Amino acid sequence: MQAGAGPVAVGQLGFGVNYLREPLTVLLVMVALASWVASLGLFIGTMAKGEEQVVLWSLMCMFVFSALGGAWFPLEFTGQTFSTIGHLTPSAWAMDGFQNIVVRELGLRSIGLPAGILLIYAAAPQRIAR
Repeated sequence: MQAGAGPVAVGQLGFGVNYLREPLTVLLVMVALASWVASLGLFIGTMAKGEEQVVLWSLMCMFVFSALGGAWFPLEFTGQTFSTIGHLTPSAWAMDGFQNIVVRELGLRSIGLPAGILLIYAAAPQRIAR
């Protein structure tokens, strides 16, 4: 089972989250998100000076991106300022994509902007590292 498929399978089977209503749409958001995460990991790996720095930077990114991006609590329940700041992070766009599919029950057209922004973020670290 692929890394992204595990949480989707648990959500679908264990919690009744209807990911399979739009499987292609979910796959596209997962691929865009995985591209950004892989790009960030490569960036951290090239910039870090040792294993300890890799761990430190990875943990810092995880906490900042998950908190600001709405993975800990929906950005809809925060103020406009926090939501705007959160949407400067790619994780907020990933959450928007998944919420469009699962919560709002929208289709393929609803993930164009979130997936596109994730792919732009995926290309950004490679430009910075040069």
